[in-house]
Amino acid sequence: MFFSRFFFVPLPKFSRMKKKYISLILCLSGFLLTSVAQNPVTDPLMPETKKTREKTKTTKNVEIIRDRMMFDFFHVFWLHAPAELNIQKKFHPGCNFSLMWDFKKPGQSVSFGLGVGVTYYTQFSNGRLLQSSEDGVMRYYLLQTDSFSLNRLNMVSCNIPLEFRYRHRSGFKFSIGARLGLIAELSQSYKGQDLEQTGKSLYLRDFKLENKMSYHFDVYARIGWKYVSVYYGYQITSLFEKDKGPLAIPMSLGVTWNIF
Repeated sequence: MFFSRFFFVPLPKFSRMKKKYISLILCLSGFLLTSVAQNPVTDPLMPETKKTREKTKTTKNVEIIRDRMMFDFFHVFWLHAPAELNIQKKFHPGCNFSLMWDFKKPGQSVSFGLGVGVTYYTQFSNGRLLQSSEDGVMRYYLLQTDSFSLNRLNMVSCNIPLEFRYRHRSGFKFSIGARLGLIAELSQSYKGQDLEQTGKSLYLRDFKLENKMSYHFDVYARIGWKYVSVYYGYQITSLFEKDKGPLAIPMSLGVTWNIF
């Protein structure tokens, strides 16, 4: 009887409490469901959701290609060169390497680029630049075709490029810029018979070219899509001082490849 009273008498009260607990759980469930439905993260009508979506959209549309590191590979056309050099019939490779910072405001297609770079020009010809003993002017002196295997003019400069840029979200882009630099090297490489006609074969690298310009100024343009562009450049200044050397002006046409 004791056990019967202990276990069975409270059952009616426990049943009523169970109903209360069930009602309380249902109310809390409804409250939680309502709260989740009105959560700012999922409710499209709340301002916080719009910000979240804009942030997600911006994250998905992050621009990886900003032309920060660029390689220009091109052929150099030497303007105003003497016709007897036959320069136009040869291939003169050149290149630019640029590290640049892209100054751009979020949401805009226009930006500016500024950085540092290195430029390399070549000129293959049958003429060697020598200083005249009469007036001190640098002139081309023609070489016999069968007397050499290499005769190349080299120019290396360190420069500062500045660009105006436009990019479309489709990937199309173009830029125009200017480059001011210091000519670090102007030299000649020669491989062939001794110039003094001794019959010996030799290789010379001449760094002592007189009357050279200490700086250069270029203008250039690029047009392309994402990683690849067509490059055009024109050096306004000559390699030598006015009236103290040949009017040698390089013009470049090639392609640009940028990593990011």
